[in-house]
Amino acid sequence: MRLRSLAAAALALALAGCPFHPRQPVPGPREGEWSDLRAAATRRATLYDGLEHRATATATHLGLAEREARARRLAAWLGWTAAELDARLATERAEAAAGEEFLLALYTANGKQNDLDAPRSIWRVAVRADEDELLASKVEVLDVDATLIGLFPYVGTFDVVYRVRFPSAKAPLEGRPYVLAITSALGRMDLDFGVMPEPSRLESDPDL
Repeated sequence: MRLRSLAAAALALALAGCPFHPRQPVPGPREGEWSDLRAAATRRATLYDGLEHRATATATHLGLAEREARARRLAAWLGWTAAELDARLATERAEAAAGEEFLLALYTANGKQNDLDAPRSIWRVAVRADEDELLASKVEVLDVDATLIGLFPYVGTFDVVYRVRFPSAKAPLEGRPYVLAITSALGRMDLDFGVMPEPSRLESDPDL
């Protein structure tokens, strides 16, 4: 009994001398302003051929508010200085003024069909808002690393993640309904940004 007491006391002393290091970043990926804005700006659509699952697309519209909140989240996680954060915010504001942008995670049952960044992709990506139709002007594949998954926890194991940019609309997309339409000979996925999503369901299971 005495040995147990001594061991417990030694463990308590050791723990008291060690600082606590949480495994998850603070704030967590599903906490705070960035999480709330991301959830409100994210939609998902799924493509089936009968019972066959062909594709799933999940996209987050990165307007100015989302860009600034993402920058502040990265500053908190990475320990940026005030100057580093100010520089990133200036970049985000310039890019927001230059056009519209989405982060798009795409799963296709046939990996060869996941080619949004190809010069002759099988997919056509457009934004439709009122009488406006904007075609994607630039599509880039992003590396799926721990930072990206922390920022966008809905990204699934088999998704390819793209940065999709559009020219500026006649009026900003913020505050009005619009659809991100992803179409091909396989079928059509309409991500409707005029309807509020169910964020808890959307982000809890990336394979939905």
